[in-house]
Amino acid sequence: MDYCASDGGDGLIKADGPPYAECVLCREPTEYAEASKGLPLCPVCEWQEAQRTACSG
Repeated sequence: MDYCASDGGDGLIKADGPPYAECVLCREPTEYAEASKGLPLCPVCEWQEAQRTACSG
């Protein structure tokens, strides 16, 4: 059983080009379209958040 499964329904859309959405933590450009719904994170903040919330055990 996978306790860390994500439903993937975050509403974020990968962008092919500008305008990019701002990261909600550091305000750097993300890889997501500005029109995306959800809380976009830049690659650095996304990685750091994944480390904080990773399953241990």
